[in-house]
Amino acid sequence: MIKNDKQFHFSERPVEKGVISIERETHSFIRAEKVIGRDNDKSKVIRLVLDLNDSMNVSVVTIVGLGGVGKTTLAQLVYNDENVINYFQLRMWVCVSEYFTVKTIVEKIIKSTTHKELGNFHLNELQEFLRKETDGKRYLLVLDDVWNEKQNKWDELTNLFMNGSKGSKILVTTRSKVVAKVTSKLESYVYPLTGLDEKKSWSLFTQKAFQHGVEPKDSKLIEIGKGIVAKCGGVPIVIMTIAQLLSGNNKEDDWLNFKENEMSKVIKEESDILPLLKLSYDHLPSNLKQCFAYCALFPKDFKIKKQKLIHLWMAQGFIQMSKRECPDDVGDKYFLTLLSGSFFQDPEYDRWGNVVACKMHDLMHDLAQSVAGIECIMQTFEKVEKVNARCRHLSLDCGEVKASWKFPAVLYSGNNIRTLLLFFRLNRGFNLDHGDEILTSYVYLRALDFGGLKFHKLLSSNGELLSLIGELKHLRYLNFSGGDIKILSDSLSRLINLETLDLSYCSELMELPRDIKKMVNLRHLINKKCDSLTGMPHGLGHLTNLQTLPLFVVSQRTKEANRKSNHSGTEELYRLNNLRGKLKIKNLKFEESSKLADLEGKQFLRSLTLDWGTRDGREFQGNEGIDEVVVLEGLKPHPNLKKISVRSFMGVKLCDWLLSLTKLTSISIKKCRRCKHIPPLDELPCLKTLCLSHLDDLEYISDEANKSWFKLPATFFPSLEQFTLCDCPELKGWWRKHDYNDTELPSFPCLSKLDIQNCPNLMFMPLYPSLVELKLLKTSSKPLQRMMTMTLKNKGEPSTSSCFSAPLSNLKSMLMFKIPDLESLPVGALQNLTALVDLKILSCPKISQVDQALKFLPSLQNWKITSYEEPEPEWEDIRRMCLRFIPDFG
Repeated sequence: MIKNDKQFHFSERPVEKGVISIERETHSFIRAEKVIGRDNDKSKVIRLVLDLNDSMNVSVVTIVGLGGVGKTTLAQLVYNDENVINYFQLRMWVCVSEYFTVKTIVEKIIKSTTHKELGNFHLNELQEFLRKETDGKRYLLVLDDVWNEKQNKWDELTNLFMNGSKGSKILVTTRSKVVAKVTSKLESYVYPLTGLDEKKSWSLFTQKAFQHGVEPKDSKLIEIGKGIVAKCGGVPIVIMTIAQLLSGNNKEDDWLNFKENEMSKVIKEESDILPLLKLSYDHLPSNLKQCFAYCALFPKDFKIKKQKLIHLWMAQGFIQMSKRECPDDVGDKYFLTLLSGSFFQDPEYDRWGNVVACKMHDLMHDLAQSVAGIECIMQTFEKVEKVNARCRHLSLDCGEVKASWKFPAVLYSGNNIRTLLLFFRLNRGFNLDHGDEILTSYVYLRALDFGGLKFHKLLSSNGELLSLIGELKHLRYLNFSGGDIKILSDSLSRLINLETLDLSYCSELMELPRDIKKMVNLRHLINKKCDSLTGMPHGLGHLTNLQTLPLFVVSQRTKEANRKSNHSGTEELYRLNNLRGKLKIKNLKFEESSKLADLEGKQFLRSLTLDWGTRDGREFQGNEGIDEVVVLEGLKPHPNLKKISVRSFMGVKLCDWLLSLTKLTSISIKKCRRCKHIPPLDELPCLKTLCLSHLDDLEYISDEANKSWFKLPATFFPSLEQFTLCDCPELKGWWRKHDYNDTELPSFPCLSKLDIQNCPNLMFMPLYPSLVELKLLKTSSKPLQRMMTMTLKNKGEPSTSSCFSAPLSNLKSMLMFKIPDLESLPVGALQNLTALVDLKILSCPKISQVDQALKFLPSLQNWKITSYEEPEPEWEDIRRMCLRFIPDFG
C-alpha cells in the first residue's frame, strides 16, 4: 500500500507567501463507463453526500488521497450520479488549487452557477449575489484540489454557505490530511482514497494494453503483465501509461525485458512513480520527446488548446514531415499520440467530436519539467530569477496584473531565448509600462505570446504597432490577442518566416498590413472578434498556405474607391482553398458579385457565417443595384460543411443550395427580416440544431406539408435535437398549406430542447413528444395545448419510435413566461409528465386551477406559478436561466 508522497520522491508543496500561480482548471464531466475500479468508492461517498441523518444544514465531506490516485475522478462520478442530480436543487463545481482567496473562489462559484463572466465586483457584492443563488436551496458544492490548511481562511469561506437548506453538502478533494481535518468536522465524513487493488489494477491494465480490452489466451504473457501491474502501486495514471506503452506489442520477451530490466532499474521502492512514468517517456520517438518536454512551459492544470500547442511546436521546428504532408496534420497526430499515451488527459471536444483542448496531470507536468531541465523554464512573477544562459524556452506566470505591473528586467538576461510565453491569473486590462524592450532583447525569438497583456509602449500614439516588430526575423509564432492595436505596422510584412499571427479579440484593429502578400509562410491568421476591421488588403489571396482565417471583411467600394482603396472583395478568397475550420464573411452588403469567392472549392471548411451586416446600428436594408439573392447564390459552400449561419440577409427567399449540404449539423438564420421563404430543411439527415430568429416577415416555415412524413415519420427532421424559434411576430404556423388533422401531425423524433420566444401568433407546429426541456416566452399556448391533449397513436411503428402513447413523458423542465392565453393545464395530459422535475409558470394572467393538478406530477421538486406581473429583476434571472440552455450558433 502506498504510504505518502515522500515515497514517490516528491517534496511537499507548501503554498509560498506572495507567490501567485495560474489557477487550476478541472471540470465536472466524466464518462462513467470509462472509469474502472471505483464503483465501491463512489457508492460510499454518495452515501455520505446523501446522508439524511445529518442534522446540520451544510456539512463537508472530504476525499483525501495521494496525487494521481483519482480523487477528482471520484468526485466527478459522484457529482454526475443521477441520484445526486435529483437530490440537490443546485450543483456547483470549482477548482480551488493552491491560491486560496475567498473572493476568487466566490467568483468561480458564481460563474459555475450562472455560466457568465463577472465584472470587477467587491466581495460584499459577490456575497449578496451568492446568497441570492443559494438561499434556501439544497445544494452540492465541489471544491476540488484544496491546499489551504488555515482554519480561519476556511471558516471565512464556509460562513458564506450556511444559508443552504438542510442536506446541503460541500465535497472537498485534497492531498493533505491536515486539510481534511480543517474542512470536515466529523471524522466519519473524511473518506481516504487508496490505490486500486490487484484485481482492479489488472482490469484497468487490460482495458488499455490489449486489443478491445480482451485478455489474451497467452498465460505466460498474463503472468508477466500482472507482475508489471504489481509494480505500479495501484496508481491509475501509472497503470494507464505503462499499459499504453506496451499496447500493440504482445511479445513475451519484450514484456519480460521491460519488467526485469527497465522497471527494475528505475524502481528503488515499490511506490516510485516518476521513474515509472519516465519509462513511457523514454520509449517516445525523439521528436515527441521534445514536444512533451516543451509542455513544461504551461502552468500546472492549465487548459492547453490543441491548435495553439501545435502552432508552438511548428514554430520550434519540432514537427518532422515529408514535403506532401501538412504540418498541422502531423502535429495533430503527435498530440493524439501523447493523449492516447496518457501524457495528456481530460480531453475537450468540439461539437463534431474533434479534440480541441486537454490538460496534464500534475505528475506528468512534474515529469515534463524533469526531462526539460533548464532548457524549458517557467518562472513566477513574485520569484523571478536570472535566466540561465542555456535556457531556450521561457514562460512567466505574471500573477495578478495591476496597473503598476512591469515585466521583470532580470529576465532580459536570457538573450538566447527562442520562446517567450506570458500567462496571468487575473488581468483587469490595464495599460502597462514598458514592453518595447521585449522586442529588442530577444532577437532570436521564434515564438512570442504577450498573453493578452497590454503594453502601451508597443504602440505609437495613434495605436500603430511599433516597426521594431519587423526586426524579429526568426519569428514563426506571434500572439497579440486582446491588445489595443489599431493599425499593424507595414514592417510586420518583413516577418516572412511567420506561420501564426494571433490577433483575436483585438477589437480596435482597423487595418492589416498592406503588403501582407509578402508573408508567404503564413498559415494561421487568427482574427476572430476583430470587429473594427474595415476590410481585407489586396494580395491576401496570394497566401495560398493560409489555413486559418476566421473573419473576412468586405469593404465598401465606389467607382472612386476602386482606384484608391487598399481593400478588396471576396475574390481574394478564390485561391485560399486550404482554409479550415470556421469562416465568417462580414459586410456582404457591400459585395456585388460573390462567385469568385469559390466557397464550393473549400472542402476543409466546417463552419460558415454569411453576414450582410448593419448600418447605423440597424440591419442593412438592401443596396441599390445589388441583388442579395444573386450574391447568396454565389456563396454556395462545399457539401462537407457542418454548420452554417445566415445573418441580416435582406432577400425574400433563401437559396435552395442549403438542401445540398447533407452533412450540416447546425443551421442558424437570424435577422433576415424580409425573408418569407425557407427551403424545406426537414430531410437533412444530420441536422441537430436549428435556430430561426428575428424573421419579421416570416408567416410559415414551410410552404407545403409532405404526406410522406405520416407514412415514414422518422424522415421528418430525423436528427434534430435542439430548436430555437425567437422573435418571429408574424409566424402563424409551420405549413402554409396542409390538410393534416391533429392526429396526423408529424413529430420531431429526437427533439429534446425547444425554446420559443416572442412568437405571439404561432398557432400550430409539429409535435414534440420526446422533449426534455421546454421554454415558452411571450408566445401563444396553442401548440403546447395541442401537444398535451394529443393521444398519439403508434400506427404500427416499432417500439423505438418517438411517437409514444404518452407524449412528453421525458419532459424534465418546463418554463412558461407571459403566455397571455394560458388558462390551465389539462389534468389528463399532466399524468403523462412523470419525469417533470422543474415547473415555472410566471406572469400568466389567466392561469388558474393548477394546485390540484400538481399532485399528478410524481417527480416534481421545484415549482413556481404566478399570475401577476413579475418584477424586472426576477425576469432578468429567468432570462439568464433560459439563455443558459440556448445553443451558441456563432
